[in-house]
Amino acid sequence: MIDGKADARTYNGYRRYHGGCSHCHGPDGVGSTFASSLVDRPLDIETFRRIVRDGQSSSGSSVMKGFATDPNFAPYIDDIYAYLQARADGALGRGRPKRMEP
Repeated sequence: MIDGKADARTYNGYRRYHGGCSHCHGPDGVGSTFASSLVDRPLDIETFRRIVRDGQSSSGSSVMKGFATDPNFAPYIDDIYAYLQARADGALGRGRPKRMEP
């Protein structure tokens, strides 16, 4: 991140997040009535990876499915985390980030 512009990895994380995660976790990771914010109290990277891979349940019922076998998300978990961390840190605002030039 430089001057509010996303590097390739963070921008890819934005794209992946909005391709599948925003339906439940809201635009820009801010949460919704269906799922919690991912930017107000960010998870550590290991917990985030585990939950995205394996899913999360509460009281034995599935709350979020795992994405370990989804080729659109599993290889990009760290990119999604980079995007959400940039949002949590205030380095990126809401909406589509500008991209750094390669």
